[in-house]
Amino acid sequence: MRLTVKITLAVLLGVALIFSAYSYFSIQREREQLKKNLSRETRHIGESLRYIVKELWQQRGEEVAMGFLKKANQDYAQTLVRWVWIEVEVSAEHQPRVPVDQLDDLLKEETVALLAGSPDGRDFLLTYLPLLTEDGRIGAIELSESMDEMHDYVQESLRRSAIVIGVSIGSALLLMGALGSIWIDRPMRKLRAQAERIGTGDFTASVNLSGSGELSEFSGTIERMRAQLAEAREAEQLANAEKIDALEKLRHTERLATLGQLSAGIAHELGTPLNVIAGRAKLIGHSGMEPGDISRSARIIGEQAERMTEIMRQLLSFARRGEARKQPVDLNVVLRGLQSLLESTAHEQGIELVIAEAEQSLLVYADSGQLQQVLINLTLNGIQSMSAVGTITLTGCSAPKVELPENLEKKANNWLCLQVCDQGCGIDPETLRQIFDPFFTTKDIGQGTGLGLSIAYGIIEEHGGWIDVNSTPGEGSCFSVYLPEIPRGELV
Repeated sequence: MRLTVKITLAVLLGVALIFSAYSYFSIQREREQLKKNLSRETRHIGESLRYIVKELWQQRGEEVAMGFLKKANQDYAQTLVRWVWIEVEVSAEHQPRVPVDQLDDLLKEETVALLAGSPDGRDFLLTYLPLLTEDGRIGAIELSESMDEMHDYVQESLRRSAIVIGVSIGSALLLMGALGSIWIDRPMRKLRAQAERIGTGDFTASVNLSGSGELSEFSGTIERMRAQLAEAREAEQLANAEKIDALEKLRHTERLATLGQLSAGIAHELGTPLNVIAGRAKLIGHSGMEPGDISRSARIIGEQAERMTEIMRQLLSFARRGEARKQPVDLNVVLRGLQSLLESTAHEQGIELVIAEAEQSLLVYADSGQLQQVLINLTLNGIQSMSAVGTITLTGCSAPKVELPENLEKKANNWLCLQVCDQGCGIDPETLRQIFDPFFTTKDIGQGTGLGLSIAYGIIEEHGGWIDVNSTPGEGSCFSVYLPEIPRGELV
């Protein structure tokens, strides 16, 4: 509506200015024309009077001529007729209404017409017709015509013009308001509503304004933009879905590669309970065992079978590809579940695996399987970096004071940390800058894809955190995984 009002006011202002200018010049032109007409009529009267006065003056004397002028003054109701002398010192009765110096042309026997005002504020048209008397004196017939009629006409013209302008503006205001509402306001409301829908991401509705004007062209432009945005979002969603599927396949492949690295240790871990089961089964098979010994051997066989079942369950759970599900997870539980999967591999290399849980719960929103994959990858890299005996430590703790990376927005007040620290060969500064780049690896061909750390970093980024590394060549490395803690108030 504001646009219609602005256009209406601008047009009306222009119309008012044009009407006002036209009325002003018309009134001025009519005023000048009326003045000329009055002057012409007065001159005709004055010429007649001058001729008669001149004849009477010559034939019958000054007194008769003056008497005639007085009688003529009574006959012309709208015009005041007087005899004046064009001299400096004369009586008030015969003194002109204007200063004598303004009547110099009378000395040349030329008629003089001019406007003069009275003390009461009225205007008069004064016409002086010169007359040379027999004794050589210069006199004139003064005809004074009141301009009240002309002023009344001007006032009436101004009033009529004001009425016409007012009626024109009112009619134009109503007409343009109605047309503006139909031609501008309604289409603009539709276009604004469409733009707001597009701004919120709703590309389903379309708006097509009929006609061939600018608003219709603008509507067509918005419609084309809506269709292009809808196609772009659909293509983006498809590309994201394909990207997520490819990333998940890549992570699963890396998980299977990690599983291959664990297989030797798992085989050794399963071999011990199998030997125990086989030995106890043979003992039970021999005759002569006491019932108590048989019962104890059977219990041992059951315990070893449960141990192998738990190992296989964890192994299959780790190898299985499933949909990512984030839920409240205690990092202590994640650390605890890694011990059976990693301990045999570490012991096979002569390395001691230490799991250090925190005293309090470390709760985060996460997919426990993905966190498990990250920690197994970091731990196996640490084991491979240690050529001699040593210790690799997995620790969970709170990190209340931590410096955030520049590209990470602060989304949590408190951060939790999982650390994997080894006593291996360490990483030099040049390599440290590239370890999270895809396909970068320092391992020999066939021993690594260079995707493990890159995938691990991507998983932690999706969980709202990051991975930091501190390493000293020859002393070891420490990988710190930071995750946002669940505020206590959000837990039900």
